[in-house]
Amino acid sequence: MDQPLVLLLIVGGFLAVSTVIAKAAPMAGWHPLALLQWSILGGAAGLFVISRIAAGGRMAAKGHKGVSRGQFAFYLLVSGLLFIAPNMIAVVAAPKVGAGFVSLSYAFPLVLTYGFAVLLRLEKFQVLRGVGVLFGLAGGILLAASGRQLSVDASWWAMFALSIPVFLASGNIFRTVKWPAGARPVNLALGMMLVGFAALGLFTAMAGIPVVPGTWSLEATGLLAAQITIFAFQYGLYFRLQHTAGPVYLSQIGSVAAVIGLGLGYLAFGEVPNLAKLAAVAAVGAGIVLVSKGRGAGAKKSG
Repeated sequence: MDQPLVLLLIVGGFLAVSTVIAKAAPMAGWHPLALLQWSILGGAAGLFVISRIAAGGRMAAKGHKGVSRGQFAFYLLVSGLLFIAPNMIAVVAAPKVGAGFVSLSYAFPLVLTYGFAVLLRLEKFQVLRGVGVLFGLAGGILLAASGRQLSVDASWWAMFALSIPVFLASGNIFRTVKWPAGARPVNLALGMMLVGFAALGLFTAMAGIPVVPGTWSLEATGLLAAQITIFAFQYGLYFRLQHTAGPVYLSQIGSVAAVIGLGLGYLAFGEVPNLAKLAAVAAVGAGIVLVSKGRGAGAKKSG
């Protein structure tokens, strides 16, 4: 499980499946944000149990020696907010614009993360990677253009969904730059999820969003159980991938999710990708190849 490619495929696959579940939530009586809220809490509890079992029942060290409590709390607060914001957008937008569209929007953090990494001198600029960023931006324009076939209301949601990559790329960079010295990935994942749950819980309470389905059914219970299971594994492996391979490599999970998500959107909901979406996939794919090429040569040690 320490192989970056294995972690990348697993986490990206989980991300795509969770997006499909978000679209299915209203069909089972869930408000998407309510399902997300309890899935995060359940996922955090599941990750805690899994980590304790893996550690032989021993409590893990806090792992922030040399870092003040204030710095550690600030790290968890910011990473938690940057984690929950794109998830909230994704689950609310998926029923409006389709699971495939939302999944494809996850493909762009790679180029944004690389751009931020170069600006902050976490990585050296490489011409091929720079060209890859341009391909990724072209893919974003094509994806936005694909929303023209949507209704006016859905088109606004499509533009809103395109803010997801900005949050994700910002989170990728922040977690690397501010990673507390000696902190264990699983502890940071747990802290991030709990902050996300608290922030989302406050939002749903203020917005008056029902936190339980209209009627408990087998479908409603099954979606909750599935999402909890996915989150428990996804975010534990998410931090391990970032710690092992760095922020730019981590951001490729969105590309994996985009490809898998388009397929799942078609299989589960009959969402047939139009030419603009397919062109966006091609452009993003070219960007991924170019940005990923020479990863070892251009990356500096960080985290």
